[in-house]
Amino acid sequence: MQRRRVGKALGTFVAASAMLAIPASSAQAYNPTGGILYQLGSEPCLKGRGNCAVYPKSAQLPSGRLVASFEKSTVVTATGSADRQTLPVYKSDDHGTSWQPLSEVKAPAYLSSDPKYAKYTSNWTNPYLYTLPQDVGNLKQGTLLLASVVSGDDYYYKEHKAADPNWTPSNDGDRKDLAIALYSSTDQGATWNVLNIVATGGWQGGSAGAVGQNIANANTNKQVDPLWEPYLMVYKGKLVCYYSDENDYIGFNSTTGVPTLDPANDTAPDSHGQILAHRTWDGRSAQWSSPVLDIAGLTQNMGGGKTEIGGGRPGMTNVVRTTDGKWMLPFEYWAGGANTRYVLADSPLEFYRGSATGTDVGSLPVATGSRPLSGGGSPVIIRLPGGRLVYNAAGSGNVWVNESGRSDGTWTEYQTTSPAGYSRNLQYVEGTGRIAILNNQGTSTLAFAEVDLGNSDGAYYQVVNRKTDQVIGTGNNTTDANIGNADVPDVVLEEPGAAANPATQYWHVVTEPNGGTTLLNKSGGRAAAIWTGNATAGQRIGQWVDNSATGSWNLIRTSDGFYKLQAVKNTSLYLTGASDGAALTLQTATTDGSQDWELVQ
Repeated sequence: MQRRRVGKALGTFVAASAMLAIPASSAQAYNPTGGILYQLGSEPCLKGRGNCAVYPKSAQLPSGRLVASFEKSTVVTATGSADRQTLPVYKSDDHGTSWQPLSEVKAPAYLSSDPKYAKYTSNWTNPYLYTLPQDVGNLKQGTLLLASVVSGDDYYYKEHKAADPNWTPSNDGDRKDLAIALYSSTDQGATWNVLNIVATGGWQGGSAGAVGQNIANANTNKQVDPLWEPYLMVYKGKLVCYYSDENDYIGFNSTTGVPTLDPANDTAPDSHGQILAHRTWDGRSAQWSSPVLDIAGLTQNMGGGKTEIGGGRPGMTNVVRTTDGKWMLPFEYWAGGANTRYVLADSPLEFYRGSATGTDVGSLPVATGSRPLSGGGSPVIIRLPGGRLVYNAAGSGNVWVNESGRSDGTWTEYQTTSPAGYSRNLQYVEGTGRIAILNNQGTSTLAFAEVDLGNSDGAYYQVVNRKTDQVIGTGNNTTDANIGNADVPDVVLEEPGAAANPATQYWHVVTEPNGGTTLLNKSGGRAAAIWTGNATAGQRIGQWVDNSATGSWNLIRTSDGFYKLQAVKNTSLYLTGASDGAALTLQTATTDGSQDWELVQ
């Protein structure tokens, strides 16, 4: 079969150089559907049987290793309670395609003989892992940090078990001396040291649907003053720790942002409110700075002329820099209406100058076909190299990508293989350019998966049809066809170079874990997949999240250096481009060149 317009298809390439030896595998391991990181067994749980494994977080080390940690609230066998509880650390040395246990991080009381740590006997929850991008005081670049919520024992649990050995919990209890501790590791997460206490609270007083309800008898003043959800970042040479704070504050200084603690914080009735705050540390001083407010929430009337901030319980700080010089802080908010919001500021240390309750993330601009950004709480936002922003929240298994990275930029929705879940984590992976997702699912199960969102590492190719000299494109669509193209299959033949978005005409050629090949588009990482999933003659091809460990195609080299893409699900059918501008379809074998493809890097 003679090729008609080889110059148009190959540009300055010659045919011989374009006949590549096809790297029908990616340079990195790849596992789009993932697996299970951890699952609760038969062991008793301090929360009952639900939410005993939650809040997964991860970081990447300079070596490329990924590390992850999460809350594992099982009863400690040796003590019969929360005493000596540890946080597990897992590792992945293959870019997030598999995970293995690495270490357990003990509570401060059991890592240090310093008496100031003696009351912190449980390393409990809300781990946040962070690799220092630069030296901070005595801490060296590349040091792995862990901030977590530590506590004394769970007195509510102990009291109920003492009264009835057969009692089992159904929710959180009442721990004493909640605080946020900072740990460090210089051997890639294998061993840990406690550095200091970032901030302190008081009694837990229940949580997660039992706020102020599960009160221990030992909590004589029925206090609810915990701290939660640390988030670490370096800014102007200092380490910043953002966190959620249920101590009682009667207001804040509008010039400095410093909140005013209620003088009766330890004894007076609680509002059950929560603010967002941060502290800074230079890496040398004995103490962290005083707290600075980030989000105040609503002002609540406590009676007797006293008011307290923290109404609506803003929580779960994330912070990213936008490409137009702003800082964005998404957070959850439970005062009614929009439950996931954001604020913008000119400085990440001055969010208090903005709205006390933020703006609905659902009001951010989205691309045609994309739904508003998800709510449901536990938002996570990350910045990719080059400035792209990626967001998800508990209400959806999808993610939203802001290609421009601007605070006023447009967000495009993308499907993932990880279902909706509370505290789902996103991790950019240096070395693949993909996103690793950690997610709690069902009853105390933590799963992992990964998703390609385009512009990932490795070679991209134009896939050129022998019969037409046209290339596989997407009609400028960058996301799943059911999101960005009115639920119509969108993979078609196009004149090379004619697409308004050139990236839509380039593809990764990736080998799946179970064999088979997938084509992943450069613009959004979507797979060229069989529409409806049914491999029958005439089926069209559309962009879809790569949700198969097997892939759609068998790549078969012809005797003259072209390739056929045979359907894995029906080996009698082949990817076919019948004519200029035609939609790609599955057809039985033919010799007219419409099923022959050339890969041009």
